[in-house]
Amino acid sequence: MPLDHFSNSTETFKNRYWMNDTYYEPGGPVFIFDSGEQNAEPLLPYYLQEYHGLSATMRLAKRYKGAAILWEHRFYGDSLPFLVNENTTADQWKYLTTEQALEDVVFFANSFPQNTSSTNQLALHPSVTPWVWLGGSYPGIRGALMRIRNPEVIFAVWASSAPVHAQVDMAAYYKAAERSLTRNCSADWVAVTRYVDDVLGGSDDALSIDMKFALEFARLSGRGGNTTLAANLTKEEAAKLSNVDAASILMDPLDFYQYYGFNASILPFCNLLETRNFTAEPLESGIAAAHGVQSAFDAFTSALAELDYDAIPGSPDDPVTDMSWMWQYCSEYGFYQRGDPNNSLSIETSFRSLELFQSECNLTFPEGLPASPAVEHVNKYGSWDMAPSNVFFANGEFDPWRTMGLASIESNSPQRQPSLSIPQCNTAPAFPSFFGITYANMVHVSDMRVLLTPDANHTDFKTVGFYSPASPEPFYAGLGLFQLALDKWLPCFQSEFLVKIKEI
Repeated sequence: MPLDHFSNSTETFKNRYWMNDTYYEPGGPVFIFDSGEQNAEPLLPYYLQEYHGLSATMRLAKRYKGAAILWEHRFYGDSLPFLVNENTTADQWKYLTTEQALEDVVFFANSFPQNTSSTNQLALHPSVTPWVWLGGSYPGIRGALMRIRNPEVIFAVWASSAPVHAQVDMAAYYKAAERSLTRNCSADWVAVTRYVDDVLGGSDDALSIDMKFALEFARLSGRGGNTTLAANLTKEEAAKLSNVDAASILMDPLDFYQYYGFNASILPFCNLLETRNFTAEPLESGIAAAHGVQSAFDAFTSALAELDYDAIPGSPDDPVTDMSWMWQYCSEYGFYQRGDPNNSLSIETSFRSLELFQSECNLTFPEGLPASPAVEHVNKYGSWDMAPSNVFFANGEFDPWRTMGLASIESNSPQRQPSLSIPQCNTAPAFPSFFGITYANMVHVSDMRVLLTPDANHTDFKTVGFYSPASPEPFYAGLGLFQLALDKWLPCFQSEFLVKIKEI
């Protein structure tokens, strides 16, 4: 792969992909599943081999007798132009951009396959074969952008949970979680968050240290059920915690909300909180309203200590993924998930400010970043107002990233509504409508595969790269609707191809 598509440089690097042609017959489409901001290899058994379930990519390949490809993004997994670590330089990071990564796919499609004797090269070129993109989250953004940017390469797209509007201030991220909370849990979470912010930001140092100690004690108490860590905590150690680190402990129950939603990730915590560890009947108004905010804070920290997220098995974050994605959001996407003190329902500490996020970016990447993320590099393709043809947009009702997608209901969004009516081929739906679906009660990318057999990787909250299917219904609903769309669109591609041949 060329390192720089937009210069005369001859530097290259190796970009990984995998292919499954089990169902391929000449004339069939190419279905490309984009892994986005992660190592693609762990996805292989789930999306190209259907391990323990079905994948949208392989179901479509079978139905339309196509070839399936899993694509790895530059600067992730083993598709590394340079080693990615704290020593990666600004002159190296500059090749990780939206445009370079999109052009990778253009280059790949136009030159695929090379040195393959079993497949006719011309038969898979996007000028004669429809290439269909599937991706969720950031890959969903990429699919929508590719259809707008390079319709001659990508014919159709299934964009799931795609936050196509890049925005520096993403205080809206936790609004989805706020909307899903029960009334009492919401009231107490809001009250405790405000209380902690006020105390830590106040002038009473002794009270602030006591609060930091209580929060850190709760977190340590829950680590693997090992009370030794908590027992050895001193107030002197707790005092060293920054305000943002201490207040962010309140956010621990939200760590897995994005992929598992309220019932699986937050409800157990809310039950502990509102029953005060099952010692009292829950109150509809919440604990703070009935007994005061200090009682609610005590119940909150007790629930944190009881609900042991650290005992959940899982691998640590991938340092390459973490660093590369941080460069991307610091340089172009923003998505700073700050707390909003002006939001009366905020459950995120206001210490997580825009200034904090920007300072973290600048500290990690002291050279090469713009003063603020250059979101215009992404939004130039239409952002919330984009109207691409042949694109199916799917969202979860309570997906935090829906707030930046076409189905956003935030106050500063266009308030567009999805339509189940399939548009004509190569015809954009009438604005402000768009072709898509919002799955009731679902969260992030819940439709790209379905789990049919119990699988340890999908009971592991930390294995989020698999887009863990919280429910089978979105998979079948999304797949069925996209198949109906392809039934309508694919014959159009063949007709256009015949016209081209006649013209030649």
